Amino acid sequence: MKMKLALFLVVIAFLTGCSVVEQIDRSLNYTSEATTYVDQAAEFTRKLPDMAQQTAIDPEVKEKLVAELEAMKQRVGDFNALEAPAMAADVHAKLQKYNATLQQEIDQVLNGLLNDIPAVQAIKDSQIIQTLTGITRLMEQINNLGG
Repeated sequence: MKMKLALFLVVIAFLTGCSVVEQIDRSLNYTSEATTYVDQAAEFTRKLPDMAQQTAIDPEVKEKLVAELEAMKQRVGDFNALEAPAMAADVHAKLQKYNATLQQEIDQVLNGLLNDIPAVQAIKDSQIIQTLTGITRLMEQINNLGG
């Protein structure tokens, strides 16, 4: 099946020029970037509650949690900066909406941690887990972009 698709794409590219190939390449790159981003969000969602609980036992984990939150915030910004191809505009808009909320929630949790609110409480007071779960639920739509 993949061979037929590849052959079809080569024929199309030959007949229509490079613009189609460039569009397909952009679409595949975006799908790959979006999949990686959502996988990272899913992993972060899995780690976050355990890290929050461990901060009560090990103060060094709080520093790691802050670093993880800041790294996730950076990933959000990097992903938002991607230019989505037309076929992915709807999914990208949904992700950007979730990302705007996620950035606010990360800031809320970070402020809580800086004000010595226990990590478990800071996370509980936010909707960060729900927002991350919403992001991961878009994986099926992202996978459908690839064909």
